[in-house]
Amino acid sequence: MNKSLAFVEEAVMGERFGDPSLLLHRVSTDSRTISQGCLYIPIIGERFDGHDFVQEAMDQGATAYLWQKDHSLPEHLAKYPHIVVDDTLYALQELARAYRETLQVLVIGITGSNGKTSTKDMVASVLSSQFHTKATQGNFNNHIGLPLTILSWPEEIEVAVLEMGMNGLHQIERLCQIAKPSIGVIVNIGEAHIGLLGSREKIADAKWELIASLPAGGLAILPCQEPLLRGRALPEGVSVIYVGDGEEAQYRLQNYEQIDANASRFCLLPHDLDITLALPGRHQAQNALNAIAIADYLRIDLNRVRDILASVRLNKMRMEITEVKDRLIVINDAYNAAPTSVFASLEVLAKLSVDRRVLVFGDMLELGDYSISFHQNVGERLRDYGVTDLIAIGEFAHIVIAASVCQSCTMHIASMAFSQAQDAQDALNQVVKQYLQNDMTVAVLFKGSRGIRLESLAQALLAYFS
Repeated sequence: MNKSLAFVEEAVMGERFGDPSLLLHRVSTDSRTISQGCLYIPIIGERFDGHDFVQEAMDQGATAYLWQKDHSLPEHLAKYPHIVVDDTLYALQELARAYRETLQVLVIGITGSNGKTSTKDMVASVLSSQFHTKATQGNFNNHIGLPLTILSWPEEIEVAVLEMGMNGLHQIERLCQIAKPSIGVIVNIGEAHIGLLGSREKIADAKWELIASLPAGGLAILPCQEPLLRGRALPEGVSVIYVGDGEEAQYRLQNYEQIDANASRFCLLPHDLDITLALPGRHQAQNALNAIAIADYLRIDLNRVRDILASVRLNKMRMEITEVKDRLIVINDAYNAAPTSVFASLEVLAKLSVDRRVLVFGDMLELGDYSISFHQNVGERLRDYGVTDLIAIGEFAHIVIAASVCQSCTMHIASMAFSQAQDAQDALNQVVKQYLQNDMTVAVLFKGSRGIRLESLAQALLAYFS
């Protein structure tokens, strides 16, 4: 962003105090990341109030700040350029909306219960080969992160790939009001946040807000295998592309094969193009179809797309695979978890040629009334994926373990339960160490909701055996 204080004043409908020609080069809601030419916007959170850090922001070099009018403005802060607004969060969003309207940029919105980030990474990697492209960084996919992402865009941007998250109705609708996407992708409809929305049908309603927001001439990309998205009326003038492994898909997955821990391949129909993906997992191949469809729509040569996908890399804690000394494979997929994503990760684990498959499983959060049944279902199906050892962590650990027990089976799953991740470290190290000392090959999958913090276990395990 490179805009004047007067532009900000008009965008946020506030009352300005200071030189209207002052130039602002970036926006921050964190006083610790302030630099010269920055506009500081104090956000009010559950456990903090950004207004408490305005002086710190100005001392760090901020040019101006916003101030929420229901807060008393201290006299020592009034001397700095500032704009008084009704609500600083709403002002942040409106500033992003106004700035986005000044740009000639194609915005692609991506949502889904899981796979959003992986799909976003693939789409951005492919489009960056031909366009000046920016994409959501980290987890900046909500009502605060998305506006900040938009405000970080350079004026010469051509394509933006935005991840859109939600945990309730009308949230994606608001993100779309700000970002104004022309292409909308729904990766899938799963169970994430079902405890907050109540049903998969409501989750589908929330995700559909992205498609409902598309303008005439826009494009929706949908999974052909999801019945909850079928039969919904598209906005007037919006076209649709279906992807998946069904006959009706315009971009169809066929002959999927997991090559090893770091690669898979499939045939793209009807193009009859062999694709090698630098990622394991059928779900990642499904995600790749979205990137292929968008690239083809934007007239990027599919042979170039194939070459890019052969070396694509994802963000950390998303199917992050490390091989240690040829006998240990560590899969850190601990960024988040819901039943659909858990089974997708277990499928990757099942296809690895190893002697022992160890699952370090943390609670799946925000499942509400479904929590017990969903955790039981995971436990009941572990044997189907060849899991030999289970280390379960969290409130529902004993439920998962109890469900995994099979009295009539000749092979039993060795299991342990812990209340917190750090309590399991020594036991995990010893389990893996014992197998390695017996010349066995071992794969360890870390899967759980972000709040369980399994990534610390994965990092410690790698440090122990590296």
